[in-house]
Amino acid sequence: MLTPTRLLQLLLALLASHGFGPEGLDPWRGWVLFKQFARATTEFPDPGVSVQISPDPEVGEVSLVFLRQIVAPNGDWLEPEGGVVCEFVYQGDKFFPESDLWSIDLPTFSHLVDAVERDPTFTDLIAKIPRRTAVYWLDA
Repeated sequence: MLTPTRLLQLLLALLASHGFGPEGLDPWRGWVLFKQFARATTEFPDPGVSVQISPDPEVGEVSLVFLRQIVAPNGDWLEPEGGVVCEFVYQGDKFFPESDLWSIDLPTFSHLVDAVERDPTFTDLIAKIPRRTAVYWLDA
């Protein structure tokens, strides 16, 4: 089982091996590397990989988040402990709909990738230059 520290280290090492750090990460390269990271750290049962688009009109920003979750058994339930986040924050000068796609809601990770890459908001954001980027652990 992967620990939060180990999981975060794996993503940071993968980014570094391609010349990227948490800040200033190119969105498309970040997505490509995040998919590679998610496939390399897959577990059974699927702990959940998510791509989320979260507009914040009050501050005029929209976030694009790639999340690889860690879960722990709690009886018959898998309880989220948190996850590794790769976040891109953009100026939200137009309306962006909220979106939250999860691998656990689809038959395979490939179906998640297909759904994400066909999403018009994702394709719009992934081609833009973000205000800031970050990679971090987020507790549930």
